[in-house]
Amino acid sequence: MLKKINKIYLYIRCIPKTIFFNFYYLPFFTAIKLPILISHRTSFRSLGGKIILTNQNKFGKIKLGFGQVQSSDAKYSRFIWNLSDGGIIHLGSKVKIGTGCKLTVSGHLIIGDGCNFTGECSIICQKKIQLGTNCLISWQTLIMDCDMHQIKDHLIGHINPDKEIIIGNDIWICSRVTILKGVNLNSNSVVSSGSHVTSSFEENVIIGGNPAKKIGSMENKKFIH
Repeated sequence: MLKKINKIYLYIRCIPKTIFFNFYYLPFFTAIKLPILISHRTSFRSLGGKIILTNQNKFGKIKLGFGQVQSSDAKYSRFIWNLSDGGIIHLGSKVKIGTGCKLTVSGHLIIGDGCNFTGECSIICQKKIQLGTNCLISWQTLIMDCDMHQIKDHLIGHINPDKEIIIGNDIWICSRVTILKGVNLNSNSVVSSGSHVTSSFEENVIIGGNPAKKIGSMENKKFIH
């Protein structure tokens, strides 16, 4: 009973930011359906760029800033929205980006149907990051397609350009994983906790370690979302 009351309370509190956000970013006849719910514990750092919904979403099919994970205090952990001018975010249906997550996007971020970020994950996208469908990204994971700072060679100039990240369908990324630029993870794979992923892998694998390497197979297996 108490959980139901708390859920109702959170949805009531989200109404002002939800209405503002939908009508700010979406066409009127899409916004009026309120397909995106925004937690009241959201900090709008930058409201640039644009959002594209890949499906004609119904009410509340996308939830940003909600949820509870054991590693964070949802009362104080804020969802951060930082979409710069020129940035684009594609959102599929039934996308959940949990409490305390941080989106910093000046490039092109694509999140497929059914993706779930549990809590306090960070995405820093300056070029392109693409996630397929039904991916589960556990708490305190970092996905970053850039180095944040440039390195320049005195003879040839900038030597560490941004590189896109592609994450396939049905991938479970466990807690505290770091995925860096240029990585391509193919479908039906698992990344174990604490891994540092700097290279690409074929489908149907379990990877782990620092740097990550193949440690198992997902052939004839799938994770339960």
